[in-house]
Amino acid sequence: MGAVFALFAGFYYWTPKIVGRKIKDFLGKIHFWTFFVGVRQIVLEWFFNKNFYLLSRQAKPISINDILDRNLLDTDSNDVDIESVNKKLNELPTPKLPKIKKGKKKIIGEKFNNIQAEVKFIDIQKSKLDILLNIKDKSGVYMFFNLINGNSYVGSSVNLARRFRIHMFNINYVKLPLPMSISKYGLNNFAFLVLNYCNKDINACLGLEQFYLDLHKPKYNILKLAGSSQGFKYSPETIAKLKLKHSGINHPRFNKIVSEEQKKLTSLALKKDHQENELNNKGKKGALAPQFGIGGTKFMMVSEKGEVLSFPSINAARHHFRIRFTSISSNINKSILIKDIKWFIYPSSPLDGEIKGIEPNLFKKDK
Repeated sequence: MGAVFALFAGFYYWTPKIVGRKIKDFLGKIHFWTFFVGVRQIVLEWFFNKNFYLLSRQAKPISINDILDRNLLDTDSNDVDIESVNKKLNELPTPKLPKIKKGKKKIIGEKFNNIQAEVKFIDIQKSKLDILLNIKDKSGVYMFFNLINGNSYVGSSVNLARRFRIHMFNINYVKLPLPMSISKYGLNNFAFLVLNYCNKDINACLGLEQFYLDLHKPKYNILKLAGSSQGFKYSPETIAKLKLKHSGINHPRFNKIVSEEQKKLTSLALKKDHQENELNNKGKKGALAPQFGIGGTKFMMVSEKGEVLSFPSINAARHHFRIRFTSISSNINKSILIKDIKWFIYPSSPLDGEIKGIEPNLFKKDK
């Protein structure tokens, strides 16, 4: 704007000399102050709007839970438009890479070549458009492979193009192993592989993903169970902060008494939701089941009326009696009252009625 003011100053100085008529000072002052105030207003609006935009972006950082939800939920609401992705990738700096020994580089190259895949794309930065065209409207299991250190990430999706855009948008946005590594080594030093295409079925995708997770053991995956956040643990510092944040008067239900009518309404709403929506773990078997790898505790339960029940796990007993897991697990070798009937819980089969804490005559068989 300084150049414009200088231009007008020259106009006011030389025009009278050229045309022979002097411009009135009053009109010149009006021109000056009107122009000065107008320019100042435009600058202030630009300054505040820009800073408000920056502050608004800083005020809403994405959380770990958000990114886990994005990775676990295959819905259009989690998608990111291609314009935002392109803008993010254009802003990425080119990092300085460490020197790699020839021996290590050869090993990483052999590891990459030995991975069986439907298609491989080297240098994601240049291959971005080819990747999106090849995976458009397709489902399957994919891998991000670091060509510098050989580490990888394995995931699956019923919409590979959508998932790819989400990963690209998360670079320099969340502190998770994969986006942090891409930021450190550069997108041009990562390869994108489609390990296996499959039908647009979430269970088929998750089953294949679990197979490749067990096969490749990728280091960038913090979740080792496909389609589940099981295994993710907060740090002790984060747990302490969450406890402090949601305890006492900060708890949303603090000092609130729920009426019987509200309880009935909540129960009806939950039943309706269960009828309309499938449970997350419904139909999942084997490695996909939430209890996979957890050994069951075999035990027996004997009622005060002499009824004897055997269960392969606490979970099985919980479903049978429709009570809480802890109601059984915390009362092993003790008694518990279920629907006005006293039950004794013992972790093994009763022998000749000799069980500690339980009257022997309850186990005597009629001859």
